[in-house]
Formats: sequence, structure tokens, C-alpha cells
Amino acid sequence: MTARARVYKNENDARRAGNWFAAVAGNEWAAKRNDLPIVKAAGEGINSAGGVLVPGEIETAIIELRDVRGVFRSAVGGGSPMKSDNDTVPRRTGGLTAYFTAEGAAITESQAAWDNVGLTTKKLATLTRSSSELPEDAAVNLGEVLTREIAYSFASKEDDCGFNGDGTSTYGGIRGITQILIDGSHTAGRIAATSGHDTFAEIDTTDLANLVGAAPSYAFAGSPKWLVSPLAFALVLCRLASSNGGIIMMEIDGRLVPTFWGFEIRIASVLPNVATTLVNKIMMLFGDLSLASTLGERRGISIAQSAERYMDLDQLLWRGTERVDIVNHDLGDVTTAGPVVGLMGN
Repeated sequence: MTARARVYKNENDARRAGNWFAAVAGNEWAAKRNDLPIVKAAGEGINSAGGVLVPGEIETAIIELRDVRGVFRSAVGGGSPMKSDNDTVPRRTGGLTAYFTAEGAAITESQAAWDNVGLTTKKLATLTRSSSELPEDAAVNLGEVLTREIAYSFASKEDDCGFNGDGTSTYGGIRGITQILIDGSHTAGRIAATSGHDTFAEIDTTDLANLVGAAPSYAFAGSPKWLVSPLAFALVLCRLASSNGGIIMMEIDGRLVPTFWGFEIRIASVLPNVATTLVNKIMMLFGDLSLASTLGERRGISIAQSAERYMDLDQLLWRGTERVDIVNHDLGDVTTAGPVVGLMGN
């Protein structure tokens, strides 16, 4: 199987994508021959230099690659479209109350409660170079490489922000789940492991059972998942699986995924992935991320190219951008756990 087949569904999509990148690099014939419109993105604010909107073949491949690589995006249910740079999404904070009522008696009124989660767009960007000959001599390979690298870089950054963000500019002001659960205001959602269990090799089934048991009942109505690093997967779930029914492959939404205790396992490389002690650190997560977090998307992938900056080297500069925000808004408080809970080394 060629590398192309892993990114694009078929050779035709790979060829059209390659010709689109060649057209962006200045080969208008490639665009006309393949009926590929090159549409400039409107420039505004932080994106004053504009960009070029990608066609369906490339955008689909990027989305699929981000979903494979980007655990946070896929677990949260994808990006929610934003209507403006600053947008809100409604959040249910309380429901109706049912009362027994006598015949002919007035019914006690109750109200559902809602508030809003605020989203503010942040721009993610990548910058890379290629030779000027590459779009001419190997357009399909260029499209393959750029599509994969742009998708993976954005997905990796989204994962890092969603799970580990500390609110600084490094993370675009985003606060991640592992940081929020240990900030002192969400203690019900951080479950301390047994005393002395602060490495993955020491975590046992009691620790895992306490973690699952801390999740509220509504977290089980959807699709709760184990969210773990590669090392946590190997040293905790695989190690304990030998006496707990094994790692079972199940078909979920048309794909085979590993499960432990019947719950899907999602492996995120940005979660703690060390064999050393993790005292007072979140080691692994469990729950339904789609109920706890929102990933807002104001604009999808835009790609721009410049031949001026590295003219003396005869190289092309490629820039990819997207505009998103991540808010982890429902992680409980000091008395009530949210739909995602974390196991803390102790």
C-alpha cells in the first residue's frame, strides 16, 4: 500500500489534491485542467494576509487525519461551528422537577436552567518550506506530505491545549482538563489512587474501579471512554487485562476499537507518558468528553504559499491556518464530579 492511500481514499483524490497544491504554487494550468477553483479567504484582523480555502478532497483528508491523530477533537464530537469571533453555546445547568399532584390541584411549576459557554477564536498556524520544483515534479507527493503534516500539527496542538493547557499564551489561553482537575475548585472530579500508587506500574483494579465509580450516571448514557497515554495503556490497562477479561476489540461506529471493561480506549500521546512518579498529577481520565468540553471552529483549514521570502534559495513557503477555541466547561466542583474524572497519583 502506498503512502497516498493512507491519506486519500483513492488515486483520483490524491491527483486532484496534488494539482491543487501545484496550482496554489502558481501552476494555473493544473487548476483549470482539474476544475479546481482557487478561492482567496477574506482577510480580517489576525488573518490580514488571507489564505486559500482548500477543496473538499483535501479538507476531508485533513478532517479524517485530525480525527485519527486528534483524540480531543474526535472524543468531543468534532468542532462546533462558530457564528462569529466571539460566540456562545448554550449549556444546560438544571432540569425540570416532577411532583406528585392530586386530581384537580394546581401543578407545582419548575424551570429548566441554562447558561452560555463563551468561545473566542484563536488562530493556529504552521509554516514550512519546499523546493520550487516539487509542485512541478511531484505534486501528488507534495500534497500528501503537506496534508498529513498540517493535519497532524493542528491535531497535536488541539490535544495538548485541551488536555494540558495552563491558560498561558503557549496554549492560546486555553485551560486543559488535567490542569483544571487539580486547581482546587474541581476536587470531586479528581480521584486519588491508593496511597503509594503514583506510577502506572502501581495502579490496580481498585484504583480503576474508584475512577469509574466517581463518574456521574449521565456520563454512562453516551459513550464514556478511557483517555490514556501509550504508557498508561501498556502498563495499566494491558497489564491488568490479563486477569480482567483482556483488551477486547469491539466495533463502534463502523470501526474496531480496543476496550477495557466494555469501555472504549482512546490513546492520547500528550497525556502523562512517563514511568516516574506522578504524585498529585492526573495520570489518566475516564468519562464522556462531549459532555464536558466544546471545541469551537470559526474557520477550517486555509493554506497560503509565498515564493518571495526564500527567493534566493528557490524555495516555496507554505502556511496553514485554522481558527478555533477549546473550553472545558463541565468538570464538576468540590462536591460534584463532572462527566470526565481523573485518577491522581498519590
